[in-house]
Amino acid sequence: MRGQVIAGATLALVVSAAVADAFCGFYVSGSDKKMFADATNVVIMRSGTRTVLSMQNDYRGPLDDFAMVVPVPVVLKESDVRVVPKPVFDRLDSLGSPRLVEYWEQDPCPAPQPAYEKEYSRSDMVMKAPSRPSPAPMTKPSDAPMGSAGGRAQRMVVAPILASFDVSPPSITADKATMMTWGVQYANEPWPEPRCVVDHGVGLVSNGSTSALTLKDSATLTVTCANSGGQSVKQARVNVVKIEAKFDVAEYQILILSAKEATGLDSWLKLNGYKIPADAEPLLRPYVEGGSKFFVAKVDPKKVQMVDGHAALSPLRFQYDSEEFVLPIRLGMANSSGKQDLIVNVLSPDRRYEVANYKNVVIPTNFDVKPSVKTRFAEFYAALFDKTVEANPGAVVTEYAWQAFGQAQQVGIYGVTCDPCPSVIPIDGDMMQLGADVIGGPITQGNYVLTRLHARYGKSDMKDDLRFREAKPITGGREMWSKQGLEYGAAPASQNNFQARYAIRYWWTGAIKCKNPQRGVWGGPPDGRGSQVLAASKTAFAPRGQLALGSVINRDLWEIGYKKAKAPPRVNPAPPKGPKAMWFGGGALVALSLVGLGWMRARRRDHA
Repeated sequence: MRGQVIAGATLALVVSAAVADAFCGFYVSGSDKKMFADATNVVIMRSGTRTVLSMQNDYRGPLDDFAMVVPVPVVLKESDVRVVPKPVFDRLDSLGSPRLVEYWEQDPCPAPQPAYEKEYSRSDMVMKAPSRPSPAPMTKPSDAPMGSAGGRAQRMVVAPILASFDVSPPSITADKATMMTWGVQYANEPWPEPRCVVDHGVGLVSNGSTSALTLKDSATLTVTCANSGGQSVKQARVNVVKIEAKFDVAEYQILILSAKEATGLDSWLKLNGYKIPADAEPLLRPYVEGGSKFFVAKVDPKKVQMVDGHAALSPLRFQYDSEEFVLPIRLGMANSSGKQDLIVNVLSPDRRYEVANYKNVVIPTNFDVKPSVKTRFAEFYAALFDKTVEANPGAVVTEYAWQAFGQAQQVGIYGVTCDPCPSVIPIDGDMMQLGADVIGGPITQGNYVLTRLHARYGKSDMKDDLRFREAKPITGGREMWSKQGLEYGAAPASQNNFQARYAIRYWWTGAIKCKNPQRGVWGGPPDGRGSQVLAASKTAFAPRGQLALGSVINRDLWEIGYKKAKAPPRVNPAPPKGPKAMWFGGGALVALSLVGLGWMRARRRDHA
């Protein structure tokens, strides 16, 4: 539909503002090698109908002559497109990523402290996208005599009956003269030879002839072949793809295309040297029929580096107006190598967002895990996420929804609050890079709510694009204790403070010498070092199926009906066997012999 939003990676939204990640467009290439989009990170800011969308795509495939194809709602101008520094994405991704923290139980018998040091709350921690075979030659009718008149043989007049009319290429560029090859085939043997004329200014043609054609829009061409016996008519469709705009941005050579038929766009890309995924045409159709334009960003391979088999593409930023708040994801399924991960980061001055047309679920949060998770955190989180989606098929998972405060309400460094903060967080100017320069308002001062949504799906899982709506604030995943214990899950609140957070806890192992020890007071390591916070990034690439989730969690995950593994039963050790047992038996025999000998001697003394 007309108002659909572009997509390809992480979505950050400013309403009144991610893999593998998923890709909302698809890739095309001049090579026959396979191309995959495993991960996408999207950031959208939106105010009213004004939208700024930034996306970072993870591409795996050949670097030679490849491009991204993304549906966009309007024709983009050069001033509407720019690249975003990759570190900006990295910092935002780190802020919203699931995190692992470590806590040490403090000395149960602490020394007296000044009153101001006794108050400690972790919620205050701040970091602070075959040529046609040549037509067969026309068969000429034989010259066999059909009769005689005045002693002279004459042929019977036969009106033409056209069998087919072909035009090649079937798709051309608007307002550009293109050499066309005309194919005219008959179902009979007409006589005399017909004269064929094509409309739209083409004129006289014959089978296999070529001539130039210029069209402004897609058109149905009509050929009329006639002789003295009559005429026959056939039609052929020529699809026109219009280049609405053309410009370069960084490593990208950008075309904005429009088409009225999906088959026309499909064939146009093929005719221009790109290998379209086999199932792309039906995926293109709803966007073409809905009036979308197509953003084709061709990449100069000389300007791109490969990192671990993936192209390190610069994140792209678009700005446009759209009535609907929709993220198209179906087109990206053409490049899926299986499951795709999509991270959607929504940035808004004062509210969080969720999907309106799929189930929403929050990730299980705030439970303790075994120390072994520290070295396998991304793998652990991937297992937890998969179990959550398994329990909630087709759901989009909320992983983060947190309020940040800007210069007017300065709290810590850059106004970002977290519990606790990862080592890398957004800095001053990041919001401007992501669209605050266009959106304006409080977000320019660093006041925003970051919502992180995570979807993982295959080709048959998503039947519709993602459509978003406002959602009420929630809290959860903090080091907040009550009489019922540590808070868990998500709860309604007046302000957004929810995160995916997991902890490793080390109990006090030293001496306890006071009468009234205070147990369960948690803080940093005893040696005073800073506690490390790990973020689970690039979980789309984490190993899957190798970690038994139930063996590393310390409580049942009742939120998704998943139970932790039971502790193995304790088995008493069997009595020793082998040489040691033989030695024991022999030693016992010797001892009994000595006892017996001593008894005999004692009896002899008694009888002496």
